[in-house]
Amino acid sequence: MPSLSSIYRPQTFADVTDQQNIKQTLRLEVQTGKVGHAYLFSGPRGVGKTTTARIFAKALNCLNPKDGEPCNACDSCRDIDAGSQLDVIEMDAASNTGVDNVRSSIIEHVRFIPQRKHKIYILDEAHMLSASAWNAMLKTIEEPPSYAVFLFLTTEIHKVPATIMSRCQRFDFQRISDASLAERIQTIATAEKVQVAPEVVKTIVGKSDGCLRDAESLLGQLLVLGEKNITSDVANLVLPVSQLPLAAELIQSWSTRQLGASLAMVQQLEERGVNLFPLFDDMIQCVRFLLLGADSDAWKKKLADGDEGERKLSALVGVFAPDELSKMALMLMERRRDAKQGADARFCLELASTAVVTGLLKSALLATPLNSSVIPPMAIGGIQSEKQNTAELDSRLRGNDKQEAAIPSPAPSAPTPPPLKAEINVEAPVVPISTGGVEGVKVNDGPSVVSLADVQSKWPAFMRLMDEKSKSLTFVMKITHPSAVHGSTVVISFQYAYHREKIVADTKAKHLVESCLREVLGVDVVIDGVVETESDESREARSQDIVSNILKAFGGQIVDAESPASGT
Repeated sequence: MPSLSSIYRPQTFADVTDQQNIKQTLRLEVQTGKVGHAYLFSGPRGVGKTTTARIFAKALNCLNPKDGEPCNACDSCRDIDAGSQLDVIEMDAASNTGVDNVRSSIIEHVRFIPQRKHKIYILDEAHMLSASAWNAMLKTIEEPPSYAVFLFLTTEIHKVPATIMSRCQRFDFQRISDASLAERIQTIATAEKVQVAPEVVKTIVGKSDGCLRDAESLLGQLLVLGEKNITSDVANLVLPVSQLPLAAELIQSWSTRQLGASLAMVQQLEERGVNLFPLFDDMIQCVRFLLLGADSDAWKKKLADGDEGERKLSALVGVFAPDELSKMALMLMERRRDAKQGADARFCLELASTAVVTGLLKSALLATPLNSSVIPPMAIGGIQSEKQNTAELDSRLRGNDKQEAAIPSPAPSAPTPPPLKAEINVEAPVVPISTGGVEGVKVNDGPSVVSLADVQSKWPAFMRLMDEKSKSLTFVMKITHPSAVHGSTVVISFQYAYHREKIVADTKAKHLVESCLREVLGVDVVIDGVVETESDESREARSQDIVSNILKAFGGQIVDAESPASGT
């Protein structure tokens, strides 16, 4: 049985969904006879590139065109519809990539005079042609016979050589709008004498992502069921069920900053039989909606009026900062890639939860510029002591109100460090870091060659480059993050002293990390490392959380070991 895309394929420019500017331009060229010799149609899949090319070819050779539209009644139009006209050659470049294919199908063939007005070549997936094939065809495209017309269709415009693009009229096709997709689905459903519920249409539109062919394929799957009234219950038998509400609930648990609750929810999802790998895609979609709604009243209203998952997300708009959402999306993409490569999906989701609730918040605070809105001006002339200034700075950056927990007391024999300067370098703040017994980084008073914000923004690109150079070192670097920049030294925070020694103390590994970092940043830098120390407050909170989970799982109560009831 033919697909809906084949049965309801547009036969005129007017029938093509959206792409108004492209349709109008091509129609005028046919109408006026001012036709170019080469055209380049680019854009996403399933938006009408091949259909428009066939209609254009039909209009060019139509015996009775009207207002630039093909008549679809003459011998030429019928031959093209049947695929029997020799003057229209449709070639799949993905299957014919070499020089020999181009030479036999185009270069030698184009010399023969056409039966109709034009000899038209449609090359689908044109970006798949080899460089040699493009070079062999270049002279023909540059000086073709007057009757020859070339139509190149591609989804990857960046792979088409610039020498070819400069000789073509370029038309960029856009994704189909949601409203046009919904209208098209209803039109086909009416023609098939089937009632489709509005919520089902909305689901199809959401899963199609602007691709008309995907929307028609999903509708075709529903029509196979033989139902005349397609409701949500019927559609759920065929269409993939959206997990957006579950993804929204998990992100809502992240907003509470309670790691135990987030990990418990991941466990509940697995126990309920939810497939966790596709959940990553829904969570990335949720983060995208939150980013769009962060500064758009239209998107806020769209979420508030949407389905169950979107309504849950509308309550989270503004809870996460845009910078935090950006890092959250990148982190979810990395964990999704790990799960796709064979890692346990639940563990990847637990790592993502841990990163959001703990790591990303810390990184966002460390990236905050030191200005008067974050840190009050330092008192000068003895109003505040040096120790108080340092403690306050470290306390605010780490989100810790207790200075004693954030800054360990210096040893009595430790030399007095130089006083803090009144002027602070905004792009490279000097951040006191607790090293946990590892020798700290020496402060460089010179100007920093790069800001901490730049390093953090280019850190994902650095990780990708590291992954190409060394898989084993990348595994270690995944749980690190840049925490400060002093002059030309980039300070990297490690969770474990062993990892620091493996990267910083090993000359070969240190050289590889520095070379990748230099390539990404474009400046000459070196690295040093520190080991993060967990504060007493965080350790106590984590301990209490572990104890509460044990009590919840096994029952019982906490008994004071020194009380008389204990027998001591």
